[in-house]
Amino acid sequence: MSPRVRVSAWPCGRQRPRSMQTSPLVASRLPCALPTGHDGPHEDAIGQTWHDPNPELEYALGVALAADLLRWAFADDTKDNR
Repeated sequence: MSPRVRVSAWPCGRQRPRSMQTSPLVASRLPCALPTGHDGPHEDAIGQTWHDPNPELEYALGVALAADLLRWAFADDTKDNR
């Protein structure tokens, strides 16, 4: 008779954000297999790890990129920039 393995907690289940998915896509969509409330990076069943992105950093980066694109879109190309 084989021994029963008891899992101490439910798995975390967090999935990698779309921006962090790599090929093959099936492997990068596996959920985190570590127990709920774990410390450190998430890890899926095949050992790939990832960190949750910082939402404040993502927002700041998005604002900075949008401002740069607007600046570029409305730049006066006819002006002589000397």
